[in-house]
Amino acid sequence: MEFPQRKRQRLRDFDYSSQHYYFVTICCSGMRHLFANGLQLNKRGMVAQRHIEALPSRHEGIYIDKYVVMPNHIHMIVAIGCDGAERSRPFPTLSTIIGQYKSGVSRELHGEEPNLKIWQKSFNDHIIRNKNDYEMIWQYIDTNPAEWELDCFHPQNQGKEQTHDSLF
Repeated sequence: MEFPQRKRQRLRDFDYSSQHYYFVTICCSGMRHLFANGLQLNKRGMVAQRHIEALPSRHEGIYIDKYVVMPNHIHMIVAIGCDGAERSRPFPTLSTIIGQYKSGVSRELHGEEPNLKIWQKSFNDHIIRNKNDYEMIWQYIDTNPAEWELDCFHPQNQGKEQTHDSLF
């Protein structure tokens, strides 16, 4: 029996530790609302937010340019090596950064809820290629809470033929 080929999550032969801005979306397992009641962050959402804000101190040469924690997903712009400073070691890959982020949030939340499944497998990313692309994504993240009922991740819109990929 031949299994279907899985869609590649990352670009082949692209160095995801290279100096770029990346738009990242991380979804909760089963698209459950784990991080907020309505749009008000709950205790889990505050843990997720705190770990986002701590990423630059855990990874030399990265910073989070913009982010939003939504009820069932997170959007962020991750900048790798864009500060112009010289480094003695290579930058971490985007997968390493996001993997360690997800692990840190999981570890903390599992302290109180050991059986909670928090994350969907992997994450979505988009390499930001120019200023227009950056500005569109920044605006999307900035307005995401205000437009939550129209969002492709909102429960009433799931299964419909829309994704945030239409942004690009």
